Amino acid sequence: MSTVLWANYLIDGVVSSDQSDKYALHEHIDQVDEICRDTGLVPLSEWCDSTDLAFNIGDDDDLPDGIESTDELMATDGVWTDAGVAVDALEQLLAAIQEKRIVFGAEADAHDDIVQELEESIAYAQEAAAVNGKFNFSVVM
Repeated sequence: MSTVLWANYLIDGVVSSDQSDKYALHEHIDQVDEICRDTGLVPLSEWCDSTDLAFNIGDDDDLPDGIESTDELMATDGVWTDAGVAVDALEQLLAAIQEKRIVFGAEADAHDDIVQELEESIAYAQEAAAVNGKFNFSVVM
């Protein structure tokens, strides 16, 4: 089972996820974070919420009383950023990656995968930004 990122948004206390596996972004998060820092952006990993991952690999099989899913838990206790801020940052990150034609991975270049995953994430964050929502990436296993 591989670990991936999913793009999520939070609107009126309800989490929606694109449920699209972003394997390349997760696999190359350290390099993506370095590009973020070089571009003057907050590292992408700081928008990553590990609520779902912690529940799935942890010893506790029960969610807190009154909580029926990890999405509900992430809605209240998760890591979130303003979706408008996310759109701006993701667009700047994408531009830097495309402009410099950055290579991801020593053996197989994941550049095109990273670009596609960022484009998907931008589109998803734009939906949330249109209604002043929040955005994050969740680490999913």
